[in-house]
Amino acid sequence: MKTLPLIIFSIAVLAQWAAPLSQIWTYEKVLAKGTLIKLKCTAPDPYDPLRGRYLAVRPNQREAPVPAGMELKQDTQVYAVLTTGADGFATITSLSLTPPASGDYVRVKSRYVFNEKALIDWPFDRFYVNEKLAPEADKWFAENIRSVQGITAEVRVFNGRAVLEDLSLDGKPFREILKARLK
Repeated sequence: MKTLPLIIFSIAVLAQWAAPLSQIWTYEKVLAKGTLIKLKCTAPDPYDPLRGRYLAVRPNQREAPVPAGMELKQDTQVYAVLTTGADGFATITSLSLTPPASGDYVRVKSRYVFNEKALIDWPFDRFYVNEKLAPEADKWFAENIRSVQGITAEVRVFNGRAVLEDLSLDGKPFREILKARLK
């Protein structure tokens, strides 16, 4: 009789640890095994007192073509098939309600459909910045947002999941640029 509360408590503790560890394991698996794709994007720098400094990453492609006969409802999870072009950047070429058998794809949310195109939400939207680097990140962003090359989001994709790995400008990683600027 006295062991029942202990067993229930033990199960609750294990469940509390299992949820975040599962998310971390999935995230790390995508980073280790995922295909690197590059997306043209914008990255304004907001500040949130609870979450800290981050760049709000917004890929330039916000719309995707809807295949003929496919009926999408608002806020539906769909799979976006990605194709890398000659310039090295990935674009969404089609949407599917089921995971494709091959190729790179990512799970996105369709907001609404108009004129055979769906407005989509990407599964990532923030790139967190170290508090010490944040003021320099603000300056860097203001100087480079209108550059010809633009800011590139480097994303790892694996089995429909996407993890934002880094940002770059002209092929140089964001963190290295900021560290060089601080010296």
